[in-house]
Amino acid sequence: MIAAAALHAQTQSTNTPQWRVYANEGRSMQNWHGQATLQSINFERSKQYRWNGELGMIFSTHVISEPRSWFGDGSQNVPAAGLSLMVRHRFKNDTHAAQPFVEISSGPMWSTERVPAATSHFNFLSQLGVGYVFHPDRRMAWVLGWRFAHISNAGYGRLNSGLNINSLMIGTQLR
Repeated sequence: MIAAAALHAQTQSTNTPQWRVYANEGRSMQNWHGQATLQSINFERSKQYRWNGELGMIFSTHVISEPRSWFGDGSQNVPAAGLSLMVRHRFKNDTHAAQPFVEISSGPMWSTERVPAATSHFNFLSQLGVGYVFHPDRRMAWVLGWRFAHISNAGYGRLNSGLNINSLMIGTQLR
């Protein structure tokens, strides 16, 4: 059913595929274990469909700086990578100088250490974002936005404390 919907959406396409490359940096909410930071580089391929909708895939690499344990004994930098499905809605067409958008994405993420500490190497990264594309009609446009991210193992692990992260996103869109 999902494959049929994706095939139908591709036949209804109004624009050519586009690429986005952008960076995120953000911090988790402070808790008694400490605070984590997330730095990401995202590579996105998407295609615009009817009603200003967009579907795409995001490949992301991350460095998560987090407390080494639940007891606050130092911090560690943890490399991670993820692959997410993304849906975006643009509120204006490409003729406007600034095009607002809202997006949601989710997918698996693998890290070399447990994230958060004592939980799991395998997690899910779910994100909600808002922002602007500046000069979307050009071959290279600028993207600026905010994202709220949730990293957790969805309850399949023994512990599932999760991380909630607010981040700033800046990058470029290429056609």
